[in-house]
Amino acid sequence: MFAQFDQTTRRQPLRLVHGCEKITAMTAVLKLFWDMCLLRGGPESVPTHLWFLCALMALQLAFSALMLGVVSPALPTALALNVALVSLAVTASLIWFGLYIRRLEARFPATLGAVVGTSLVIDCAFTLVYGFTSGAIQQGAFWVSWFWGVVVVGFILHKALTCKLWTGILLSFAIALISIVIGQAALGPALAAALSAAAS
Repeated sequence: MFAQFDQTTRRQPLRLVHGCEKITAMTAVLKLFWDMCLLRGGPESVPTHLWFLCALMALQLAFSALMLGVVSPALPTALALNVALVSLAVTASLIWFGLYIRRLEARFPATLGAVVGTSLVIDCAFTLVYGFTSGAIQQGAFWVSWFWGVVVVGFILHKALTCKLWTGILLSFAIALISIVIGQAALGPALAAALSAAAS
């Protein structure tokens, strides 16, 4: 099935976006991302139009900033947006590099779209749970969503890189840790100053 990954990623967007009504297309895209969150399907079916990828990334940045604001209300919106932007940039760069090493750069748009789309779905689910719970359940929801996200991205990388599932999950975990480290290095002082100012 994935031997035709590159050809599928070129054909699928036209059939998905232009061959259906707008509402039907949106439902199909949401179902596609949800199936990947359940470890079904793969990134080869993700639309790769530039406008679609840009819209996905804009939504992800906005929702990630909103989620950070919900979890840490003292965090300024601009700083939360910067945190989300650094995380997305690092993740995209590392995914491209991994595909480049395997000489599979043509799969980058579909892979990035799959990662961003599934992350958006998981973030939405987490925010809903977080907003209606408190205490230990909120903490549990955070860790469940984080590990769920790592496994889903690992599954996507497993498909895109044609590697074993456990290898994809390890790569996903490494990408998540590197994103955190770089984010802390770039924005750690600003985050500490903002949170300490809010506490005082």
